[in-house]
Amino acid sequence: MLVLLSYVIGPAPMDLHFWHGAVAMMLIAAMTASLVTNSGRSAWFLGALVVTVYLVFAMTLYLFAAADRVTEGLKC
Repeated sequence: MLVLLSYVIGPAPMDLHFWHGAVAMMLIAAMTASLVTNSGRSAWFLGALVVTVYLVFAMTLYLFAAADRVTEGLKC
């Protein structure tokens, strides 16, 4: 829905072209959520697992964004 709305209200149209790392992160996040919710019970280490997975994703995206800024600066 957001892709279609981006043609009307966004500054630039959105596309559905994802890099392979983002697809892998989505798959791992879905598998982690499935693992946590399927048992019907929870414990502190399951919460720590979810937080750790998302922290790794956040660090990865932060570092890739910094690397993109460096390579864009070298192109100029």
